Amino acid sequence: MILTKLVLSCPGAMADTVVEFLLESEWDAHGFTTVQAAGHGADFINATLREKVRGSVDTVLMMLILPAAHVAPLLAELRKRFRTPQMHYWTEPVHDAGDFA
Repeated sequence: MILTKLVLSCPGAMADTVVEFLLESEWDAHGFTTVQAAGHGADFINATLREKVRGSVDTVLMMLILPAAHVAPLLAELRKRFRTPQMHYWTEPVHDAGDFA
């Protein structure tokens, strides 16, 4: 099976809602990881005053490893539920994954 790592980057204020969606959906069969991050870029329209002064916005990265065939349907569902230019994604090939049991 070909696996893909999907990384979602969303504003900190949206993170709980996106995490809740993933936990309640069929897509988290193998779980996922979230990481607090600082987003840097040109789009500070929705940034707080503190974020503007700091030069970065509070961001949460969500990383999922899933079958490559599931990426497009999941992205379509995410687009439907979370239509915002502040949420981004990218994919990466996974050459191997497993645990140490």
